[in-house]
Amino acid sequence: MDDQSRFERPPRPDRHSRKARIFVLTLLAVALIVPLGVYETIPVKQHKATAPPPPDPTSQAIHDLQTSLQQAVNQLRALQQTVSSDRAEIKRLSDQVNALSGKLEALQQSIASAQQAPVVQPTEPPRQKRATAR
Repeated sequence: MDDQSRFERPPRPDRHSRKARIFVLTLLAVALIVPLGVYETIPVKQHKATAPPPPDPTSQAIHDLQTSLQQAVNQLRALQQTVSSDRAEIKRLSDQVNALSGKLEALQQSIASAQQAPVVQPTEPPRQKRATAR
């Protein structure tokens, strides 16, 4: 009997477990095929060995205009900064001129008042000049 049990088939799985296995394998196959299908539909960028096509003249003109505009804006900003610093310098110099004008007026007034003061006569008589020999 021992020999006979060796040749006997193991008990067959019941129908429900076989259907469950088929269902799981089907789900696994679908789970692998769906991402593959999605991956295949994504367009792949093709790298060309040739040079890129020449740019469109209109888009090139627009790009050139944008570049020129940016340069003009940068130059305008630089000019505005220069004007602003020049204004500050002019204000400083104007304040200095006003201060010097005030000092000059004070000096002129002191000179004018000194000239109006009576001249003091020297107490010594002036020396007489000697006649020089000719």
